[in-house]
Amino acid sequence: MTAGSDARLAEALVDARRAQERHARGGPRFEGLDSRDVATPRDAPAAYAVQHAVAEELGWFASRRPSAWKVGAPTRKAMPEATPLPPAGVVASGATLTADRFTSIGIEGELAFRLRAAPRLAAARSIADAAASEAIDEAIGELVVTIEIVAPRFRDLAVMPPLLRLADQGVHGALVVGTGIVWSRPIDWPRQVATVRRDGVVVAETQGGHPLGDLRYLVGWLAHHAASRGHPLAAGDLVTAGTWTGLVPARAGEVVAVEFPGIGEASVTLA
Repeated sequence: MTAGSDARLAEALVDARRAQERHARGGPRFEGLDSRDVATPRDAPAAYAVQHAVAEELGWFASRRPSAWKVGAPTRKAMPEATPLPPAGVVASGATLTADRFTSIGIEGELAFRLRAAPRLAAARSIADAAASEAIDEAIGELVVTIEIVAPRFRDLAVMPPLLRLADQGVHGALVVGTGIVWSRPIDWPRQVATVRRDGVVVAETQGGHPLGDLRYLVGWLAHHAASRGHPLAAGDLVTAGTWTGLVPARAGEVVAVEFPGIGEASVTLA
């Protein structure tokens, strides 16, 4: 993939976001881009460059640093991936979001770490030893429930190549931040239950549903990744760490709620 096609992809993503906003304000419906019409980034650095170009053009971090991130990986052996989240799309539980802002809507029940301090980089590369684990634990202040709205700028999410998903801000639409608990020690990851309800009806429930198990290592990885992008993590930052519930479809007119018993809950109305 050439620099020229990087730039064209970034331009297409910016135009798509603006078209979605126009539709939310009563303009013509935006049907979404077709992934076959764009060039997929050749590697992760190219995808991150597209993320950066979109954020720069839309001014997300012109006057503030990123304070919320999504991070995840398909397996423990895979390299994690991350996206700094647009501030306007990070909302408190109970919010109402306009469904017309999104080409399609999927719901993921997640847990996020809220930091009380920046992780010590020298000790935060993994949780394989006691020193690294202690450094990450010292940085975490809370564990909170989040709902990620998965909403790509493309109409064909199922066939989007992984690097194209990464370039499209990890197909992120919005993040709803709910209640949680003060971090004192790791939870029982394999036994943790997660439930998704639509209009009060349970549509997904898992136990130990996250494929990565202990998620603290993602905080350590992100500390280095964010610093390499010029946005080191800081106290108060939120790091949401991937789905426990799979991707649950949702639509306008529904109230979606996610609960992690013993930790907290979050809800959002899709208007």
